Amino acid sequence: MNRSRTVHKSDAGEYSHGTVPPRLESRNECLDTARRLQKHTGAPIAIFSAILFLSGIGALIFETLWLRLSGLAFGNSVWAAALILSSFMAGLALGNAIAASSRIRRWRPLRFYALLEVFVASLGCTIVFGLPLLGELLRPVWQMLWNYQPMLLGLRFVVSFLILLVPTTAMGLTLPVLIEDPMLRRTNFGRAIGFLYGSNTLGAVFGAVLGEGYLIAALGLRGTSLAAGLAVCIAAISALLVARIGGDTSEPIPKPTFPLRLHVSYRLPWRLLFASFGTGCVLLCLEVIWFRFLRLYVVSSPAAFAVMLAIVLAGIGLGGLLAGAVQGRSRRPTRDTEASHSEATTGRSGSLSVLLLLAAIATLLSYLFFPGEIVKTPAGAFSLASWYHIALLSIALMFPVSFLSGILFPSVAASVQATVEDRMNSTGVTTLFNTTGAAIGPLLASFVLLPGIGYQWSLVLCAVVYALLSILVSERSSWSIRRPIGLIIIALCAAVILLLAIFPYDRAESHFAHASRPYEIDEHGNVLAHVVKRIEGTSDTYQLLRRDLFGEPYYYRLLTDAFSMSATNPRNQRYMRLFAYLPLALRPEAKDVLLICYGCGVTADALLNGPNVKRVDVVDISKEVFRLADFYSGINYSNPLRDPRVHAIVQDGRFFLQASPRQYDIITGEPPPPKVAGSVNLYTQEFFSLMKSRLKEGGIATFWLPINQVKVDEAKAILRAFHNAFPNTLVWASADQQWIMMGIKGPGRRVNEEELRRLWSEPAAAGQELRRVGVEVPQQLAALFLMDGDEIDRITRDAAPLTDNYPKRLTDAVWDEQANLEFTSTYMDASSALYRFGWSPIINRIWPETANESLKSFFAVREMRYVSERIGSNQLAELDLYLRHSHLRIPILEVLGSDGLRLSIAERVAKKSQPPPLETMQDLVAGALAQRDINGAIRLLENKKDRGPFSLDDTYLLIYLYCLNGEVDKAETLAATNAAAIKKNSFVDWLWGKLQSEFGFHPPQ
Repeated sequence: MNRSRTVHKSDAGEYSHGTVPPRLESRNECLDTARRLQKHTGAPIAIFSAILFLSGIGALIFETLWLRLSGLAFGNSVWAAALILSSFMAGLALGNAIAASSRIRRWRPLRFYALLEVFVASLGCTIVFGLPLLGELLRPVWQMLWNYQPMLLGLRFVVSFLILLVPTTAMGLTLPVLIEDPMLRRTNFGRAIGFLYGSNTLGAVFGAVLGEGYLIAALGLRGTSLAAGLAVCIAAISALLVARIGGDTSEPIPKPTFPLRLHVSYRLPWRLLFASFGTGCVLLCLEVIWFRFLRLYVVSSPAAFAVMLAIVLAGIGLGGLLAGAVQGRSRRPTRDTEASHSEATTGRSGSLSVLLLLAAIATLLSYLFFPGEIVKTPAGAFSLASWYHIALLSIALMFPVSFLSGILFPSVAASVQATVEDRMNSTGVTTLFNTTGAAIGPLLASFVLLPGIGYQWSLVLCAVVYALLSILVSERSSWSIRRPIGLIIIALCAAVILLLAIFPYDRAESHFAHASRPYEIDEHGNVLAHVVKRIEGTSDTYQLLRRDLFGEPYYYRLLTDAFSMSATNPRNQRYMRLFAYLPLALRPEAKDVLLICYGCGVTADALLNGPNVKRVDVVDISKEVFRLADFYSGINYSNPLRDPRVHAIVQDGRFFLQASPRQYDIITGEPPPPKVAGSVNLYTQEFFSLMKSRLKEGGIATFWLPINQVKVDEAKAILRAFHNAFPNTLVWASADQQWIMMGIKGPGRRVNEEELRRLWSEPAAAGQELRRVGVEVPQQLAALFLMDGDEIDRITRDAAPLTDNYPKRLTDAVWDEQANLEFTSTYMDASSALYRFGWSPIINRIWPETANESLKSFFAVREMRYVSERIGSNQLAELDLYLRHSHLRIPILEVLGSDGLRLSIAERVAKKSQPPPLETMQDLVAGALAQRDINGAIRLLENKKDRGPFSLDDTYLLIYLYCLNGEVDKAETLAATNAAAIKKNSFVDWLWGKLQSEFGFHPPQ
């Protein structure tokens, strides 16, 4: 270096008063020399880039596995996840800090790099294999500290930090160490860091897609860790081979010599390092904000997250490669050292300012021109066939800024290296600040920005921070209008200010409306519901929709991002309340109850009706769900959380089962559907075993299995997992595909009929709710039976259970509705269901024989209702069966398109207005028929006919009711009057034939 400077000085003296051509000749020689060096140094960069590509594959896979398994061991609540991520980033930062403050001695950097990768591979696999065991070992510690939550949270952070410390520190050292190798010393630093950083990040892209798309499904988590370890070991072996082939000039290594020694002899370029910190913080902030925003268009699923992450990483990686290519071409030898240094500094600062301003503009424009219209509805969002939609949306929103960020990091690192000089130190200190910012960014976005100002203002703030960073890194000379770079910077600043001035700050409403529109407006444009409350929380966006009926609240729907997570409509209330009433019927002495996932509070409300319930613990991962409880209203509604027996706990349900020392009589769970990201952890065999461990002897667990949202093989995997945990398993369902798995700890006890019937009378609210949702008598509870453990053994003989190690047995593929219908129809068949009920050993052990009267008819009602809802039926024939051969009310309401809640609202409205409003007539007629008040139903229909439009369906019903009431002449007159409108078809032929044979009716000619 000094020799080169001497030559330049002599040249300057010789030609200081000479002519121009020698100066040009010298410059051309320097350029030729630079090109030759670049040609000869291209091969080492390519080789090292390939090594880091392999390293990136393994590192990303390890990272996802560690975070997933740490969540299972230490909890998946927002705070727990933040602590685990902080532990991971802290380890990386420690590795960066070591690289920033040390020098390698006596070791060839390439060999030291190989050693680091071996550490990563061995410890990475050890962590994957050992974390589940560690979680089991620490369970008594968690339970002992349960009443000391701050200490428990701190201990989880310390343990996760210590576990991840060594491998993440090694990861943080790899890039700085590798760039110090002698093979790269002749390369331009900016070129080298750009290509190495970009290649490593592109390897992470491949790892994200490969791991989520294939490896976990094929090999399980443990097998995937071995595959990741193999990729990292290949990188290490390749490094050793390169060191051997390229010649190793390092001195022999004395045994006690440690490869690193502390050495800091440089001044920190604080402005550049603050820019590195800021860009890392803003990008990770944006990543959290982007993912939150995209979930308004894409249902949260593991595949969707993998695609979104891959797009961000691809942008960063390609940006890094471009930075390397540009840096390699931009460095030219020059003779005027002092002037060139000033010029280079101005050029570097100006380039950084331009990049940061472009990032600010791209942040705003990518949001403003987001092509959300390509996603019309959330239908099919779980299908992998729609991955290209997810990729397109992700590219439009995230790729531009990610690409610019990928250019920024190598550019900042090259500028830092100009001051620090030592390559490893400069890379280490740049990555240290960048990693520290990246660690703070997600926490800032999740806990401050999104809950505080919402996603749109957070995006705007990030753009402003990019603009401010551009001012920070710029030199005064960069703003000179005499320089082209100055004009560019001023123009870009003006563009940022203009965008902020004209920014449509109400744009967020249209994106929220996209998520809620399918539930607010039907296909004909009719308004169904409206948003009553919206919360942008720490982990999700919540919208509470209310549907009104006749001007009064009918039911509510809770949207989490773009997904309908829960609703209080009568159809949903039936199975939600049965999660409580089924175990309460079979264990009426239950005192302590646990509910995992609050939803809309329907199950919690039902649990409070247990005759002996003293305590109900409600666990939900989201505090926002509890906050929304006060925004519900309606007939007989009261907020369950205000009951003194209820204890609301914001915690991950799985970790609660691990850490809470309390035992329960009943545990019930109604988590998000299995295919929603993260929910699979609540459907595995290990989770069900945790449920069982928290039950008292004889305790009962119930859990949701939405058959209509999984494939048949996936449903079997979940059933197998549940039955493996609970040998005494029963499965129940109403006339739908919302199955209820029930597990009993121990043999269970026989319930006598008196205890069973008491649920319909004490307290009175329980009986009213049961009758309103369609379980009107105890026998109907028995008629919910589908199968027991013996049947599960039969149908899952060749099915592997869903486990923590094989979560991809629950895929992201869309379910087959026809296959699901065929599968469930088998268990809705009345005769076979009754046979399985009668021969079930568990049923014979716990169900009172005296309560088996007329069970066949109740099973038949369920089958008929299921067929009618799924396939369709002759509704008048179904109505005739219920009216004349049953005493049940709800089936009649359902056949006529009503329900218990609709009827209650219609009756309230009708009392305030005489005659009743026409829109209430359908429900009032259904109510009269449910009471077997044929005369009342006829009067209502006649009133409706006299006051307005009277459909053919109304006409058929009135004709039938006339005949049923012995007024055949009125039926014939009505039929004759409407003969022109009545068209001959199979239904009309059936109706005329039935009325003629049973009542002597004469059809019109």
